[in-house]
Amino acid sequence: MFTGPVDVDKLFDADAYWRAGNCPWTFFAFPTSLADEHGLPPDVDARRLLAELQSRGIQVGIWANAIAENTTYFACPKEDIQRVDNAVTELEEHGEFENGFCAKRSEHLFSLLGPGT
Repeated sequence: MFTGPVDVDKLFDADAYWRAGNCPWTFFAFPTSLADEHGLPPDVDARRLLAELQSRGIQVGIWANAIAENTTYFACPKEDIQRVDNAVTELEEHGEFENGFCAKRSEHLFSLLGPGT
């Protein structure tokens, strides 16, 4: 498993993809208010997932406030949906991430904001 950092200079530009008339596929969400200066989540494992996908040559990026206010997404072009799905499934099967990691961790990060936020 790759353990390097996310290469923020090589993140897929989901916003430009959207402006070109395509809809990025999203697979992880977190509150934008928790993002760092690069738009990354505070969660080390979520960053590790993004870096792992990058290391496999999959185009992944950050898409902020595009679908819902105060929500940032990990996104990829539609051509890479199957590659992302296969990689996440493999990583979960090998115990690198818990089963259902993206949904569970997204829910956890939103819970940090508390009720009504």
